[in-house]
Amino acid sequence: MSPAGNPEILPRPLGVPGSIAHTVLDAGDVGFLPLASDLAPTAPPSPRHSRLGPDAFGVSGPGVRARLESVLRGEGVFVTTGHQPVLLLGPIYVLYKALTAISLAARLEETLGAPVVPLFWIASDDHDWDEVGSATILDRSDALRTLALPVPDGGERRSVGSHVLDGSGMDILGALPELVPDSEFTAHYLELIRDAYVEGRPVSAAFARFLAGVVGDRGYAWIDSAHPELRRAAAPFHDRLLSDWDGILEAEAAGARALQAKGFEAPISRVGDALPLFFDEGGGRHRVRREETASPERWRERLEAAPEGFSPNVASRPALESWLLPVAATVLGPGEIAYWSQLGPLFGALDVPVPSIHPRAAWMLVEARTRRVLDRTGLSPQDLAAGAEPVVERLTREARPEAVKRALDRFREDAGTGMAAIEEAVAEDVPGLRGAAGKMRKGIFDAASELGRQVDRATRERLDVRLGQVRRAGANLFPRRRPQERVLNPLSFLCRYGPGLVERLARETDRRVASFLAGRAGDG
Repeated sequence: MSPAGNPEILPRPLGVPGSIAHTVLDAGDVGFLPLASDLAPTAPPSPRHSRLGPDAFGVSGPGVRARLESVLRGEGVFVTTGHQPVLLLGPIYVLYKALTAISLAARLEETLGAPVVPLFWIASDDHDWDEVGSATILDRSDALRTLALPVPDGGERRSVGSHVLDGSGMDILGALPELVPDSEFTAHYLELIRDAYVEGRPVSAAFARFLAGVVGDRGYAWIDSAHPELRRAAAPFHDRLLSDWDGILEAEAAGARALQAKGFEAPISRVGDALPLFFDEGGGRHRVRREETASPERWRERLEAAPEGFSPNVASRPALESWLLPVAATVLGPGEIAYWSQLGPLFGALDVPVPSIHPRAAWMLVEARTRRVLDRTGLSPQDLAAGAEPVVERLTREARPEAVKRALDRFREDAGTGMAAIEEAVAEDVPGLRGAAGKMRKGIFDAASELGRQVDRATRERLDVRLGQVRRAGANLFPRRRPQERVLNPLSFLCRYGPGLVERLARETDRRVASFLAGRAGDG
């Protein structure tokens, strides 16, 4: 049981049975991906210098700066994870990613005997503004509320890293005090938001600042993928893509074929003749393709003239990360494990080592009020996975007065027998009235069904409070019929339970990581 006032933290399986993620984590098939649990605990990793300097990174506190510089000199390694710079950290699993990377780095540092720094890669070169600019919270009445920043003018196809917060965003965030739970912790988190989300600040910088405020100084670093130094340092990598166009396309195809040979659809589909590379000259982010006016040579000329305009896509970003930095392991969610599983040939074509992977922690937060509802109704959290309505229907049926239910069932049975005899007699003696007999049957059974619905409505009215509680529990545990961690923003939970919740999540995550590294965690 959890301490009074705190939610239970229940583990969830990360991979659905039959999925790529479940197969990778359950079988540990090295034909897919190497696992962090297989990292040799014998000697420090081979030295690999970073292609980036320390000024490209942000740090959670002064203590990590020296360790970061050691890793950049080739004296240690990174454990990475990452996500787009989603409004207010986005779904809760983004926080779980960060805590998993922090815990894994600490564990590997003990194992490898060398500095290991957790690094959060802020993927601000993404251009899905609808995803990046929204967050769904539970308001004070446990209703889902989605906050959405307006898409900046002309920003539909631009990388989100090119956008800064404006006045309209401030208006939306200004409504938060009336929405989030009011507790002794609320003022603290609202102040963190006001400190991070400042008009004129890039969305990625606001994300990094709020993440640092929520997670605290846990010895981690972060980097913005749109940082000018990173874009310039990536130019030789992008040139390798452009220089071996057909080889890169074949490597992508080989990865897809290898996954298909194991019975899975490849998550990343190739788009015609396009490289896994984007270019933005100021009007929007577009795929790099071979055309009459855009030969590989012309693209290389553009790269030399404007390296900041190029950015990786979902397939090449993992390889770029390990090409720039000495990455020993990376923390991934189920979708990421799936698409990484087809990237081995691409890593090989680029002569980049594939990091070991570790599943992010997956949790369900069950608050005390939700637990009370579950206990009163005899439900488990998983009973609400398909949404609350099927449970509401079942509870309504079960609550229907038994005497009425038995009487209606008996009536339908007797009426069915009686109507069968009437219809048989009419068909034999007065066949012209068969339609009338059919209407009679329909009317009788329609009337019985209507009475049943009226009984249900009366039962629902009696159960209104109880069913409302079940619906709220469903919205909390499986909002929109999806796992809590994939929909709900952490802000409501943070306001209600404070920094202590992050501490507990960190401890539980550390146990989870230790179990995985010891080979006892199954699918993580």
